[in-house]
Amino acid sequence: MALLQRGKTKDVYSHGDHTLELKFTDRVTLNDQGEVDPGGNNVSDALASGQGFACLSMTTTIFNYLAENGIPTHMVSYDLDKLSMVVRKAVTFRPGLEWVCRWRGTGSFIRRYKTVPGAKDGMVFSSPVYEITIKDDAGGDPLIVPDSIVALGMMSRETLDELIALNARAMTLIHALFRQKGLDLWDIKIEWGKDAETGKLMLIDEVSANGCRAYDMSGANKIAGSALSDCFRA
Repeated sequence: MALLQRGKTKDVYSHGDHTLELKFTDRVTLNDQGEVDPGGNNVSDALASGQGFACLSMTTTIFNYLAENGIPTHMVSYDLDKLSMVVRKAVTFRPGLEWVCRWRGTGSFIRRYKTVPGAKDGMVFSSPVYEITIKDDAGGDPLIVPDSIVALGMMSRETLDELIALNARAMTLIHALFRQKGLDLWDIKIEWGKDAETGKLMLIDEVSANGCRAYDMSGANKIAGSALSDCFRA
């Protein structure tokens, strides 16, 4: 297998005509303050032992759950011992979009709206807040509104409407699964693409502790890293 791309926390290898192999690693990301941060844009020189296994095991559990509930994902198969997941090749919406859902305000949401009265860390929203950001590390992953996505030709209005509905269904299911595990999910980011062969929408990349914040049901204790991943082991 040939290495095609080295990502922040995963490496991508060739596999088949319509598939790729993702190798999960123990690399972790840091924020601009040098702190370990799942949403950080800088890769740490130090490795976190067990990080790859934790992310892969959590991702496969969530992907299986979503597939059982009618949400298509790019996962074909996986091997936890080899830290490997075979996936369908995907076409992404250039330059890349991330789909965020927030049930509580924290992180960049509070920093963005810190001058708005009532904005405080941990605030509970009456309904989920959906955001779409452009994958642009240098630009700080700026927000983009749906009309701009269509105007810039990133996707058609029909595809966008379909994806907004599919994303909302997936987020509802993910939130429910966290609650089944005794976890209060504050926010999460996921990524969508199109199957390169069929053109069908599917959830891609990973859904793990690398891209979410969760607490125990009291909201007092943050559950992160391997401790969060352990909650999703079979």
